[in-house]
Amino acid sequence: MDTFAPLFQRIVDSSLWDEPDYVVKVFLTMLAKKDADHVVRGSAYNISKWSRKTEEEVIKALKVLSSPDKKRLEPQPHDGKRIQKVDDGWLVLNGAYYRKMAQEVAEKARKARWARENRAKVPANNQEDLARVHRANARTHTEHANTIEAELAEAETRRQREITDEGIL
Repeated sequence: MDTFAPLFQRIVDSSLWDEPDYVVKVFLTMLAKKDADHVVRGSAYNISKWSRKTEEEVIKALKVLSSPDKKRLEPQPHDGKRIQKVDDGWLVLNGAYYRKMAQEVAEKARKARWARENRAKVPANNQEDLARVHRANARTHTEHANTIEAELAEAETRRQREITDEGIL
């Protein structure tokens, strides 16, 4: 099953970005490779192949990522640890948190798009409705005018006949 990993722009403001490049690349690779349950199923060897880093660099990166973050003083979830070793790989500790955040962002965007599309439709619908009413009114007025003209012409014809009939008699 293909999954996705939300990547928010604030990652470049995090203490992760202060780590050596190989640590950042290994972590981003792990985000890309994690399953729906936020577990990266692979060994240091697998991660080294995926990230195009040496196995030694990956082992160092895994040690950094599974250790408390000492660069930040404020309390952090999981003491600043980003991953944890599990039986079949590595658990991305904040995976569920960032997935939930991504879902909230997506839902907010969906609602905004829906509102924007529906706001755009209202004037168009109103304009279409008005045009339809005007066309219907114009047809009604034209038909009414034609009916009146026909009735007037018929009345004039009758009057002319009556005048003619009276003149002959």
